[in-house]
Amino acid sequence: MNNILMLELTVGIIVSFTLLGIFIWAAKNGQFDDSKKMMDGLLFDSEEDLRAAVEREKRVKELKEKKAKKSE
Repeated sequence: MNNILMLELTVGIIVSFTLLGIFIWAAKNGQFDDSKKMMDGLLFDSEEDLRAAVEREKRVKELKEKKAKKSE
């Protein structure tokens, strides 16, 4: 009986960590980005909102570049 419980626990932990790893990988690769929301934003946002969004994207890109340079 104890052997079966240990096997179930081991398999459960392995499956849980595998699913967590897949979720983290997908989140980092943009699998959960909503492109339709972005397109609707272009249609309905004001000009100031669009400028702010462009500035945010530039800052994010710069931070990613800095991070890449640090890791090299």
